[in-house]
Amino acid sequence: MSVLCKHFGECGGCKYQDISYKEQLRQKEERVKELASLSGIDTQLKPINSYDNWFYRGKMEFSFSQGQCGLYGSKEKRKVVDIQECLIFSPDTGKILKAVKDFVRSKSYSSYDRFSHQGFLRNLIIRKARFTKQIMVGIVTTTRGEFDRQGFVDALRGLSLESQIKSIYWIGNDSLSDAVIFEKKELIFGSAFIMEELGSLKLNIGIDSFFQNNSLGIGDLYARIKKYAGLEGSERILDLFCGVGSIGLFLADSAKFVWGVEVQKEIVEVAWQNAKNNNINNISFFFSDVRRFLNSQGAFYKDIDILIMNPPRSGLSKKIIRAVLRLSPKTIFYSSCNPSSFFTDLKGLTTNYKVDFIESFDFFPHTPHLECLGVLRKNN
Repeated sequence: MSVLCKHFGECGGCKYQDISYKEQLRQKEERVKELASLSGIDTQLKPINSYDNWFYRGKMEFSFSQGQCGLYGSKEKRKVVDIQECLIFSPDTGKILKAVKDFVRSKSYSSYDRFSHQGFLRNLIIRKARFTKQIMVGIVTTTRGEFDRQGFVDALRGLSLESQIKSIYWIGNDSLSDAVIFEKKELIFGSAFIMEELGSLKLNIGIDSFFQNNSLGIGDLYARIKKYAGLEGSERILDLFCGVGSIGLFLADSAKFVWGVEVQKEIVEVAWQNAKNNNINNISFFFSDVRRFLNSQGAFYKDIDILIMNPPRSGLSKKIIRAVLRLSPKTIFYSSCNPSSFFTDLKGLTTNYKVDFIESFDFFPHTPHLECLGVLRKNN
């Protein structure tokens, strides 16, 4: 391999960089075949789709530790590797990280310790919109101290970058969880959102929004779903786990009506704003837990033609699968970034559905992760 990140072997971010990309794709296709066989699903497995394999990610979360800012290591899981570049995220990564580290060291801020739960600095979030080249930065601290907001903004705004910093947040998090919990959120510079483009769509993305990490890949996935759905303008579509509404908005111009369901209230508000910004009126969004929605309101959507599902990595619960079977849509498009839970869930749905085919998308080059799409049609 001619291209290797200087942190390869230490950082736990991308473990396949020393394998040719062609071989990475072959191994991922073999993994899909293996999982399909183990789950007893006999269907067509389409060839894997691939895209740019460098600088593709749309979001990174770095951790502070002992004056460093980086990612937890592949060998020493408790140790943060101080990151100076990231070849799967952005050419601007090194400059942003250096500016942040220089700033926090000049202030002598302590780093949070995830075992003793003492300290101040916790995480750094950077989001990048591939097509508009807009960047959003969020710094996460505990609330046990004063953070110099203006100094932080000045340190970042003075940088010469390929992309443009449009938004900077301070986030307060005193939870014991290692995950970033948005207990407090304050916009300290610029716009509340960055904007990404998918075809003709213009989508707002917030600091705490879920949005697929590979904009080029997700645009291709959505286009393929639209093609496979064969929309004629009369279809009623239900989009579960809809996030900022991207897939529903992408399909809306060819459907009769689209409903989206999302559990986070603030994200639902972003979805409504995205519909307004794109002048899309045949779509509606519900703030609800998916299982609760299906069990309480599913009876009103018995004539759904197409169901879209893109759940978290953990996949669908058995209760949600049962509720989907009761809903009985004509066609299901189920995509997941976790092939193991994907095949488990497909197996649960095959009591009433036939899997037309499975198609894979390499949204995560140089890592073991993969996006899978299953197209299911109701039996008879």
